[in-house]
Amino acid sequence: MRTPAVFAALLLTGTVMSPVAASADATYHSTHIVLSPSPGTSGGSGFVENIHANGPNIFAHEQYHLQHATADTSYTVTLHIYGPDTTCSAALPQDVEAATLTTNAAGNASGRHVFSPQDAAVLPKGVPLGVIWTMSAGADQTYTSSCQTIILD
Repeated sequence: MRTPAVFAALLLTGTVMSPVAASADATYHSTHIVLSPSPGTSGGSGFVENIHANGPNIFAHEQYHLQHATADTSYTVTLHIYGPDTTCSAALPQDVEAATLTTNAAGNASGRHVFSPQDAAVLPKGVPLGVIWTMSAGADQTYTSSCQTIILD
C-alpha cells in the first residue's frame, strides 16, 4: 500500500508526473481491412487492423488475424506498396514482409508488427499510396485485401 503514500509525497513536493502518450494520426486514421481467400485457398478469412499512432517510437502498429485457414500452417504477411498509385496497378510494388503467423489446429492465428519512424522513412509522405496486404503460405493458400489508399505524414 505504498502507492497512496508515494502519491501524497509527490503532491506535497509539487512533483508532477505526466504519462507519455501517442496521439492519433491526423492524416491517416486506423482502419479494419478484410482479407479474402484467393481462388484455390481452402476457405476461411482474415483481417488487418492498421493503426497509425504518431508516437515518438511507433509509426504504425498492425495486427493480423486469420480464422478457419489451413491448420498448422505458416503464413507470411506482406504489404505490397504502390506509390503514388491508388489503383494498385503499377508494374512493381515495393514489398515489405511484416510478420509470419502459424495457425493452430482450428486454423486460427494472430500476430502483429510495429513499424518505427525509420521503417517508414523510405516511403513518400503526404502522397496517396495504394497498398494490398496478403497472407500467403505458398501460391495456392493466399488471403488478399482490396487496394487500400493510405497517406503517410
